[in-house]
Amino acid sequence: MICVWCSNPQLLKYYKITVVLMCFVVPTLVPWYIWGESLWNSYFLASILRYTISLNVTWLVNSVAHMYGNRPYDKHISPRQNPLVTLGAIGEGFHNYHHTFPFDYSASEFGLNFNPTTWFIDFMCWLGLATDRKRATKQMIEARKARTGDGSA
Repeated sequence: MICVWCSNPQLLKYYKITVVLMCFVVPTLVPWYIWGESLWNSYFLASILRYTISLNVTWLVNSVAHMYGNRPYDKHISPRQNPLVTLGAIGEGFHNYHHTFPFDYSASEFGLNFNPTTWFIDFMCWLGLATDRKRATKQMIEARKARTGDGSA
């Protein structure tokens, strides 16, 4: 998948300011302006607490999803499928699949099941902001499960 931000140097120069605006400024201003929250509470709850929780859940993927769960695609590697991490990290708990098929943009063989990350990428493609999505074929997935999976899927 090609990201428009990463492949366009003119857009890349706006990346840092966009991150600051969308991660801290907008989440602070929306509760303050729309429902009258104090700026102090808006900043610490909608920006800092949200950011802290999202970072910890993201880091949780590389600890919990390498320790707990099943390995339906490759039992010889440590990453595992973990449904709780999938919920917390909005679709990234399909870790055994992700490491077995790293080129698959969806990080899961389940297209329309709970995977907001895939939904977001599909939406960006619909808008024309991403292209060239790659997927593992059903035959490739089934062959890999039969050859190296733990039999849990």
